[in-house]
Amino acid sequence: GSSAATRAAASDGESVPGPGKITAEVINQDPQILLYHDFVSEAEVEHLLSLCEGRWSRSLVTSGKASSLLASSAGAGEGGGSDGAPLGQEIVGESRTSHSVHLTFDESYVVERIAARVAHVAGATLAQVEPLVALRYEPGQYFKLHHDGAMRPSTVFVYLNALEPGSGGETCFPHLGFQVRPEARTALKWDNRLPDGAADPRLHHEAKPVLQGVKYGLNCFVNAQPQRATTTSSSVMSTSSRSPRGERSKEERVLPNERPALGALPTAHGP
Repeated sequence: GSSAATRAAASDGESVPGPGKITAEVINQDPQILLYHDFVSEAEVEHLLSLCEGRWSRSLVTSGKASSLLASSAGAGEGGGSDGAPLGQEIVGESRTSHSVHLTFDESYVVERIAARVAHVAGATLAQVEPLVALRYEPGQYFKLHHDGAMRPSTVFVYLNALEPGSGGETCFPHLGFQVRPEARTALKWDNRLPDGAADPRLHHEAKPVLQGVKYGLNCFVNAQPQRATTTSSSVMSTSSRSPRGERSKEERVLPNERPALGALPTAHGP
């Protein structure tokens, strides 16, 4: 009956409310790094973590020499990594000890909506957004210094929960001289590439070890190449009648009623 319909709507995220007003501030001027507040709602966080139950597995790293992954041609050709694995293949490595869940776009309205927000703030198409990856860092777990690769023009990293000061888990940009402590439902956005298409080395970053508590995050990568076909509206994106917020389809409803004023961001300040 109606209770079954309610459970079904909750499971696919259709009835999960999105955030209110999303705001943004510049936390580094050059290269520009933005910090978004209320990028996801509390209900969306709960929904995402429920999707991850029973699915956590060891996080992987991308195989290959840094010179290949960071070149302007990254992602355009094929090659082999120094570890014997094909270039770009994902393998378990000791540089990264967290756990992950790869979320598919068709399993939840919430996943698709967040991908649409990512596309909007990155100035990209929805097709360029890679499948979102939920992350869990328990005490002692980390991701050592790395770069997201020249094949990814932009990265959006969403902090799903907060860690208290002194609990570790910061995102550190050593070449820029600052780090960001996890604050619930915020998101960092930066561009990985220089104008010539090569990786911007200043954007090397690391996830510092968690000392206390558990850190949950969401990796949202924007790829230079389309990751899927989005030329026809899916059931998730198609009609406003299925949306609890009256959202419009496609790019037009990326940030419904909550677009940050990207043309009037606060001036940069120290971390």
